[in-house]
Amino acid sequence: MKLIKNIHDIARLGLAPDIEQALIHHLTEPFDFDIEATQATWDEINTTLYYIEPNDSDVSLNQEDEAAQSMLRFVKNYPEFVDEISNSHLLALAIITSDGGGCYVFAPLSNQTHIVNELKTHLNN
Repeated sequence: MKLIKNIHDIARLGLAPDIEQALIHHLTEPFDFDIEATQATWDEINTTLYYIEPNDSDVSLNQEDEAAQSMLRFVKNYPEFVDEISNSHLLALAIITSDGGGCYVFAPLSNQTHIVNELKTHLNN
């Protein structure tokens, strides 16, 4: 699993170009597709993205620090939305702070961790 605090770091995840572009499109849409405005807002309200990688398992996620595990549980239990990205990934968001700060979880639909399987139940709802 990887933690992303800077939207520019998404390029380092090794995603297929179409998936990377779809993710960035989705994340920047509320900011008129302006990456810099998106990043400024993320910095201001402390928004993050956790990328659950294809090889991650419940065992590997349980080895993450308690802050990360707590954040994943919150997103799993209180998603604002769960959307499908490029027919192969999901993107979930939970709002954590009163000023709108949140945490995204991005993961391949093929991942079989408990959190991804739970978030999949919210697709198309």
